[in-house]
Amino acid sequence: MRNLRIRQLLLLFLRTAIVLCLVLAFSRPTLREDSAAGLLAERSAIEAVVIVDNSQSLNEVRLSGSLLDKMRQTFSDLQGVFQPGDRISVIQATNPQNVLVKQESISADLWDRLLTGLQPNHARSDISSALNTASQQLNESIFASREIYIVSDFQESGFGDKIEEAIEAFQQNSLEDVRVFTIPLAHENQENLSIDSVEVLNRLVEVNQPISIRAVIRNHHPEKSLTSLSSVVLGNNRVAQQNLNIAAGQSKEIRYEFTLTQTGFVDGMVTLESDALQEDNKRFFNFYVPPRLGVLHLHDEKPGESYLPLILQPAIEKGVFDYTSASASGWSSQNFNNYSVVLLEGMNQIPSTLTQRLRQFCENGGGVVIVPGENAVAPQYRELLTTLKVGTFLDKIGNPGNTAEFLSISTVNWQHPVFEGLFEKTRPLLNPIEIYGAYNTKAAEGARSLIALTDKSPLLLQGAGNGGVVFYLTTPLKQDWSQLPVKGFIVPLLYRMVYYSGIGSRVDRQSLRSGRVFRQDFANLQAPYDFKIMAEEAVEARMTPRFQGNRVFLEYQDTALPGNYSILHNNEKIHILSVNPWPEEALSVFYSPDEVASLFPGSTNLTTDSMLETVQNSRFGKELWRYFLIAALVML
Repeated sequence: MRNLRIRQLLLLFLRTAIVLCLVLAFSRPTLREDSAAGLLAERSAIEAVVIVDNSQSLNEVRLSGSLLDKMRQTFSDLQGVFQPGDRISVIQATNPQNVLVKQESISADLWDRLLTGLQPNHARSDISSALNTASQQLNESIFASREIYIVSDFQESGFGDKIEEAIEAFQQNSLEDVRVFTIPLAHENQENLSIDSVEVLNRLVEVNQPISIRAVIRNHHPEKSLTSLSSVVLGNNRVAQQNLNIAAGQSKEIRYEFTLTQTGFVDGMVTLESDALQEDNKRFFNFYVPPRLGVLHLHDEKPGESYLPLILQPAIEKGVFDYTSASASGWSSQNFNNYSVVLLEGMNQIPSTLTQRLRQFCENGGGVVIVPGENAVAPQYRELLTTLKVGTFLDKIGNPGNTAEFLSISTVNWQHPVFEGLFEKTRPLLNPIEIYGAYNTKAAEGARSLIALTDKSPLLLQGAGNGGVVFYLTTPLKQDWSQLPVKGFIVPLLYRMVYYSGIGSRVDRQSLRSGRVFRQDFANLQAPYDFKIMAEEAVEARMTPRFQGNRVFLEYQDTALPGNYSILHNNEKIHILSVNPWPEEALSVFYSPDEVASLFPGSTNLTTDSMLETVQNSRFGKELWRYFLIAALVML
């Protein structure tokens, strides 16, 4: 009986232990690494933020598809770590930032909608900003369990110029008890050439004249030289091309030269052949070539006594200038809005009404070139030059007609566009030019002295500007006053002064990085006001203007796609905007898994083959249910 009682007690113990082990097995207890308090841990609802880096660098092409496809598949695999009752936010780690969903409960169609939103992108990676947004959302959450998932290639440029600042910003915004999971995506194809920049070297662009374009192209492969064919395309026409061979890890400057045959707003691009990352194989640019500049020449001179018609005659014959000559006394009968440039030559008197008309003309973007008369009325010229922000008219210097005493040209601002191409030498040498008399003028604040005499007084000034470009030559074009009328230097100089003043206020060559906001104001536009913007794919969008006086302000935000955008007013092109990808996205510098772990202390690295198990272990520790089940079977 004693033996039987012992066996019954043992049997009772075994049966009790079996039931207890089965109950524990079905309750799925875990053993956390940091504390035994999680022995009977249970799963609570989770607040998660998934940061997805689908920036331009993720568009890399590989044999098995693209890296973006790999990212989308990885993101799809994350679906298994969440359950109904959990809430999720998804942030695209790009600049500008895009929040796909915010604190939305897990549902059957949620992942399909998110995968639809993860499309190819030309924006720059900005993980630091996305981390700040994620930290703020989790800080506001009422859920006890909070997680951050980062799906990225961890390109160094995505953390800003100084990684230390990015780490500090993350640490300041990170929260206690928030689990961080990193899912790195590895690049495989490094055979990539990128166009880092494109520049039109000519600051004065003229039709039927040579034009030079400079492009900087970089090889991102660390070991292999790469070759490609680069081309320059204007509109739909290829106008220049070169074969390239760039050493590993090096960049190369390429110059293209051709004769320009187009006028108006010209859109162009430099292209390369296809490689690993095709989005950086195009870079867009634009410039403006006036089809015909209207020039109004107001003068006191008798017909045949002015040099200017002779100087401008070649450009008039080529159709560059639409020239109109009128006496100074008849200026009031002229409609200045019909011209791009008003040229004042030899006028001694400048009425106040004319000064105000010229001020309004400049504010609307018109250009003015002033060559004074031999007997200029000082008060009137003082009012003119002050109003146009050129300077202060002082007094006459020198003694016109006395060739024994003279000043000469001392300094020239050769960097100004009006001097571009006048000389073939790198450092131009100008033959001496004697100046016997001039009107001493003190330059206004912001005005530029382009040519100065030996006594430091200006010979040629450019005004500070009221919108348009104003040039002022301080000496009349008379042989008694200077040698300028008989020097070849004055011919291209005056032509370029007139040409530049006609186009100098025109806004062109404007370029933005993809995703940036376009803002621009325009003057002298006529009603009705109907503005549209047209992208490369001929997609049109309406633009709502804002008005301030006679100026119109336009703004456009949807610049995600690179290309040349045309702004139309009443179906007439008034501006071109070039949108280009971020060159930083082509840089092949990425953080290793160990470096990523140091960036995010305490984070857990996930791989696609063990994602669910790793996440569960991080949440609950090591699960013990299988051990209790085995013990129950053994005892049975």
